[in-house]
Amino acid sequence: MVGQLLEAETKIFNLTANAMMGYTEVIQVMGAMIIFALVLTTANRFMLNNDTVRVSSEVEVRAVSIAQDVIELSKTVFFDAATTGNIVPDDVPNDFVNGNPIPTTTATTLQNIDSFEEFNGYTETFTSDLGDFDLSVVVEYMESDLITSTTDKTIYKRISVTVANESMMNDVNLSYIRVYNNTN
Repeated sequence: MVGQLLEAETKIFNLTANAMMGYTEVIQVMGAMIIFALVLTTANRFMLNNDTVRVSSEVEVRAVSIAQDVIELSKTVFFDAATTGNIVPDDVPNDFVNGNPIPTTTATTLQNIDSFEEFNGYTETFTSDLGDFDLSVVVEYMESDLITSTTDKTIYKRISVTVANESMMNDVNLSYIRVYNNTN
């Protein structure tokens, strides 16, 4: 009888121990799931940040490209309306057509611009898969120090191109100073 009691007691102890082992394993599995969820959340956050940076970089590269294209185009047109057709004015720079403020352009497309000052006041919106890019251009005469703008006609003109996009924190601003010589 004592043997049966011991045997029954041992079975109960084994059942209790097995039940405790089952709870411990469940708690360990739950802990592992929580740690995995934290690691997964952190990894997702890093991937989202990487995608955000990648898209932001693509937008900025596109904006710089648009601004650079306008500056490159400005290098191909005549310096002033007075120099159109490779005419060399008799009195440089006084024979140049416009002083500051240079009148705002009437051109509706970049292809309609024939001289450097016609870029002044030009605006256009470019639509792409990265959103709308708003372009604006300002042209002004510069002093010989190439820092200060002036209301006098000089042989120096600066074009400032600004491109904005809602995804960028700051607008892209590029400038180029063009100097008149007898070949342009």
